[in-house]
Amino acid sequence: MEYYLEERIGDPYLFTGRQQELEFFLKWIEDIKRRLSKSTAVMARRKMGKTALMERLFNVTFYKNNGVIPFYYEIKEGGVWMVDFCIEFFLTFIYQYMAFKTRKIEYLGSVEESSLETAKKEAAKEGLDYLIDTIESVENALEHGYYDTLWRIVRNAPKNTAYKKNEFIVQMIDEFQFLNSTVYRDKELTNLYTKMSGGYMSTAESKIAPLLVSGSWVGWLMNELRMKLPARFRFYFLGGLPVEEAVEMVFKYSRFQDIPVTEETAYLITRITEGSPFYISAIIRSIFPGKDIATTDGLVKTLEFETLNDRGEIKSTWMEYVSAAFQRVNDRYAKNIVLYLSKNKDREVTRGELLEKLKLDMNDAELETKLKALVRADIIEQGSSNFDYRGVQDNIFGKVFRAVYQKEIEHFEVRRIETEYRKTFAELKRKYRKLQGEFNYKKGYFAEYLILDQLRYRAREKNALLKSITHNLPADFEFCEYDRAWSYRYVPEYAAGFSVDIFARAVEAGNYSIVGEVKNRDKKKFSAAEVSAFENKLKKMKEIETLDRVVGFIFSREGFSEEAEELCLEKGIAYTADSRWLDT
Repeated sequence: MEYYLEERIGDPYLFTGRQQELEFFLKWIEDIKRRLSKSTAVMARRKMGKTALMERLFNVTFYKNNGVIPFYYEIKEGGVWMVDFCIEFFLTFIYQYMAFKTRKIEYLGSVEESSLETAKKEAAKEGLDYLIDTIESVENALEHGYYDTLWRIVRNAPKNTAYKKNEFIVQMIDEFQFLNSTVYRDKELTNLYTKMSGGYMSTAESKIAPLLVSGSWVGWLMNELRMKLPARFRFYFLGGLPVEEAVEMVFKYSRFQDIPVTEETAYLITRITEGSPFYISAIIRSIFPGKDIATTDGLVKTLEFETLNDRGEIKSTWMEYVSAAFQRVNDRYAKNIVLYLSKNKDREVTRGELLEKLKLDMNDAELETKLKALVRADIIEQGSSNFDYRGVQDNIFGKVFRAVYQKEIEHFEVRRIETEYRKTFAELKRKYRKLQGEFNYKKGYFAEYLILDQLRYRAREKNALLKSITHNLPADFEFCEYDRAWSYRYVPEYAAGFSVDIFARAVEAGNYSIVGEVKNRDKKKFSAAEVSAFENKLKKMKEIETLDRVVGFIFSREGFSEEAEELCLEKGIAYTADSRWLDT
């Protein structure tokens, strides 16, 4: 697939998981053509992958070119004059629309160096004359200083364009909560325009151009939508990755960053992070000197650095939340409240309990106001009723907060948190070893990733062994240096595409690349029909990736049927069931 909008995740291969979310929203986008999709808000704290998800949705929708036109805009934090905001918003839509209609992706990068006059000329050149009327309406509003009208025109441009041309558009607006806090009516940025989001009251009900908005300040965004746009949005909460996707991310980022992990430390990372993409990325990319996350001790030290050291990305990110919260909330008792809820995060706590246990010098109404402000700031959570509250449901936040604030509130040694980490890891290791014993876990979730790691890090030095335990390799085959060793998906993603578990591209042209399939199931041998299906994928891979010298490779934990082995021999496909491929 081509990636038309540059994704901030970096290399597109780093996008991991979110299969359930992609399937849900790709269907949601497809349903726009049936006028079934209601405007939706994606809720997730910072760095949980919502921007990566929206950018990937834009790229897949653009690539599919199947009747829905994607428009993506990110609202930046920081003050901006209303006129500048409206022009940038409008030109972003115009040029993304023109890029889609003409399939000329150079238009996606035209906004910063363009103007309304240039946009008119480009629209005329491309035969999109119907855009010119809208551009001239914007010019007229600017000329007369009709700024409310200006915002109405640019806000409704996607919906009105879809209506005029009998088309469908998906409007993806990232960081929507900043709309009312960053746009000013004057150039001097003294008169904040707090009614920006309210203008979407009717637009958000459009069935031909519904909105998909997101925000990284969950409580703030929910409050904005409920107060300014009541009943206009459905909420979709983005949580941690499922275990199999978290495992994939650990191994993928490990390979990409050249930071080795073992199956045991990969398990520990997925469990301690609870599948948080941010935490996984922060641990693997940590700048901790001498980082070694292939051992438990090294992993503990890396996590301690990330959560307790001022240079740790996890700590600095959470402190941004906390700092912003305490700026908006009178600090009186706020730290005590957050600390108490963090220490009791396994249960809900009532306002009555907080008043009694913390001996707060305030009445119930004052406490409720403070608690709701802390909820909007995302450092506590609303419980099952308006009377109940709880700490952030996160293994790591409480430790970060306690390390910074607990000592000033009560006697506390930060080294206790280090001890807690080691105790947690010891318990996780016991669970891991139990899984190994009961279910041969190592040959379960991790098989695909262990083989990829084998190819990436150890295959050349273990060349003789791996060749000896793999049937049907070419006579001149040698394991070599690979510039990539990934699981590979050919898009349209999660739709009518295909995937292979192993793709290791040889660095030197004379060596063999490897395309492989991994089956780690119990009781069922690899069948001849599955060999045929894999052969078809192999043919497609050769064509798509222009592979000259390539070996098809199948690992099957339970072995192969007789017919499957015969077919592998006939088709020149290498195969193995030897568990030594999984040894690290």
